[in-house]
Amino acid sequence: MVKETAKIRAKVIGSGVDGDPFRVNLPTYMMVPGSERYDAVDKKKLLEVDVEVPDDEVTAQGRPDVQKIRVKYRGQAKWDRDQIGSDV
Repeated sequence: MVKETAKIRAKVIGSGVDGDPFRVNLPTYMMVPGSERYDAVDKKKLLEVDVEVPDDEVTAQGRPDVQKIRVKYRGQAKWDRDQIGSDV
């Protein structure tokens, strides 16, 4: 069975160096190649990308759903908390 996904625009965290890679603050996602948006001044600073996330982790409007993610990843401290996806 193929899982359905939702495409969203997400802020990137991390500096892109060893030990601090660029990433999105979601448990499951796949970056859409070619969707990168870089800072206008610092051309190496990645700001946002489009990502595909599983439908069972987003609202009907396509935004990260904190409660769905908490339930799906219950017991995993990084995702079983209130502020999941707040910076997405």
